Amino acid sequence: MAIFAIGITIAQAQTPVTDSTSAGDSAVARPSPARKRHSHFDIGTTYQSNDVYLGRKDSLPLPYFIPSISYYHKSGLYITTSLDYLKSAAASRIDLFTIEGGYMFSAHHYEGNFTLSKYFYNSQSTSVTSAIRAAVAYQNAYDFGPIKAGLTATLNSSVKLDYEGLFEISHTFSLLKDNLDITPTLAAGGSTLNYYDYYRQRKYKITKKKKVIGTGIASVTGSVLQPSRFQLLDYEPTLPIEYSIGKFTINFTPTYSIPINPATIDIHTVKENGVATDRTKTESIGNTFYFTVGLSFLF
Repeated sequence: MAIFAIGITIAQAQTPVTDSTSAGDSAVARPSPARKRHSHFDIGTTYQSNDVYLGRKDSLPLPYFIPSISYYHKSGLYITTSLDYLKSAAASRIDLFTIEGGYMFSAHHYEGNFTLSKYFYNSQSTSVTSAIRAAVAYQNAYDFGPIKAGLTATLNSSVKLDYEGLFEISHTFSLLKDNLDITPTLAAGGSTLNYYDYYRQRKYKITKKKKVIGTGIASVTGSVLQPSRFQLLDYEPTLPIEYSIGKFTINFTPTYSIPINPATIDIHTVKENGVATDRTKTESIGNTFYFTVGLSFLF
């Protein structure tokens, strides 16, 4: 799940810290504490070229249009809602609806953001995060001057609990009288894989369903071995770019995801005569370039 959306956020592809917790990587953006001055609404939309979460993705591209509306109180409290509309050659549907609330603050060079998120996935969704139902996250970052370092700790609730950690370093270059921000960022993320185990089992069952008919095979399932083990999963260099024109903000974030530590999948086959066999294979992973582009209006 790379999160990006409308506005500038203390999350992933924006100024302060990357938040990869969005169960759908769909992301709803929030203004950084340093820029928040008064209570306001944000409304806008984002296009995300593919759904990639910690280097993992579905076999088919999942491009989303993500409209959202948010309210930010001057105290630092905020609430936001968004939906992910899938529009591809294979399908057109609302894949995800998200409600998120939280509290952000800043103190000198330190920034923090506590977030509660609830996700409602379409039963037909093939997103790798479709098992995640809710998340609790704490994002924090410290600006050392030349480098800003950020760490996000996330607890995802799916069929079981998953623990995620994301570390990033970045630096923002402000141009055109501070209306243009360019923030080269390097992030590394890791997690347990219970949510991914659910995705692999469901995906493998759907893929193999038609192939087992008439073959003497009753069922075939695929599951991730040791899904509760925490491990580093990907590196993500990104280049968030934001340009503000009055109350409008335009964002563009290209991301290059480099997955590591492919999962080992257990293929469990049960024949019609009751005989069961198991074999293992290593999942196929590869680097992915994707991007998000968004437009928001503050009022």
